[in-house]
Amino acid sequence: MLMAYLVIALTLSAGEADNDVCRGVHISVSDSDAGRQFVSAEELAHEIDDLPEKAKGMPLACINTQEIRRALLELDKVEDAHVVRMTDGSIHITAQPIVPVARIFDNGKSYYINKIGKRVSANARYHKDVPVIDGHFDPADTLFTPQSLLPLINYIANDSVWSNFISMVKVKSPTDIILVPNIREHVINIGAPSHFDDKFSRLKRFYTEVLPKQGWEKYDTLSLKWRGQLVATKRKRHSAPVEFVKYEDEEAVDTGTMLAGDDVAPGQTMPGKQAHSEKPIPAN
Repeated sequence: MLMAYLVIALTLSAGEADNDVCRGVHISVSDSDAGRQFVSAEELAHEIDDLPEKAKGMPLACINTQEIRRALLELDKVEDAHVVRMTDGSIHITAQPIVPVARIFDNGKSYYINKIGKRVSANARYHKDVPVIDGHFDPADTLFTPQSLLPLINYIANDSVWSNFISMVKVKSPTDIILVPNIREHVINIGAPSHFDDKFSRLKRFYTEVLPKQGWEKYDTLSLKWRGQLVATKRKRHSAPVEFVKYEDEEAVDTGTMLAGDDVAPGQTMPGKQAHSEKPIPAN
């Protein structure tokens, strides 16, 4: 494999002499976060066939720095790499370990992905908390994959409030994406992973305008699936048995706390369309 990084120079440039040899190869791992210990300099040296030991004394013209960088970028544990030939004849390699944005649990498999969807197997040495995506993805479905959720994950990660608030994403279906907050009193169904600005704006309104009055324990599900609305579902409470029949909505939707968009009037599901229920009205 070492020969992949070496080229036979047919001619030397005017500034290169026959005795311009490699003075050594130095590898460093650029990482200010001690929790991101996916790879070490020693491991990288092994991955490129112990080049630091073998390259010393070789003609610099025979060492292909671009090929070394390409080989490093193909490693699942490397996010980025730079290979520079120094004026003293040495070669410096700087690698940045992969920076995960989420950990995936999919059909019994677990791995991390970075912001562009590059995968690395789960590693016990990585201790920094990242959001968890838990679901069952159909291998035959090439459109809905863990990578298709990256826009959502990156949207959350780029917001200082939501990144500290959301700890898990549970996937029930492509149109039922559930966010699990750190405060485990309720979950958030955002529907399909789209229209993030609109959905999170409605969610922020609910947290600032409704929950301070109603209390965090009143609802178990907040749904943002329907355009222009947020529907809060009351938490089911156990009560003593009664002797008479009582008809209740199974979902216990609190219509008094439904938030509607500016163009959606109360009693409507969409502008110009009257709200309706698919459940029959119970007989007297």
